[in-house]
Amino acid sequence: MFNLKAIDNMKRDALYERIKTQTWQQQLGNLASTLATISTQATISQQDKLTSYLLRDAALIIEWCAKNVPESFHPELAARQKECLAWRKVFPLEATRNLLSIHTRYQSDRILEIASLLNEEEIVRS
Repeated sequence: MFNLKAIDNMKRDALYERIKTQTWQQQLGNLASTLATISTQATISQQDKLTSYLLRDAALIIEWCAKNVPESFHPELAARQKECLAWRKVFPLEATRNLLSIHTRYQSDRILEIASLLNEEEIVRS
């Protein structure tokens, strides 16, 4: 039988190893990608376990990259991290799926904007 906790820890360690070598903009790009994936998966009940893991991963990425991100963005990142952890505690609630999807899409776009990976034209279109 597989030790699921050990496998989960290995995945988390691999994510950390990948994240720690990136620039802060790349780290935030990965965070934005994770949030965008949450946005697309949160409405699919068969993906509840994945969504829960991704909420945890997003919180971890914020923890790991915060020291590299300009200090002026720290309060916003801290708020995002608290939100991800709060969503993880209550997810899945059927009535909140669409709200989580919309909210994480907005978060993803905002993180890309912070990292200068998204321009104003792209924000207006989304």
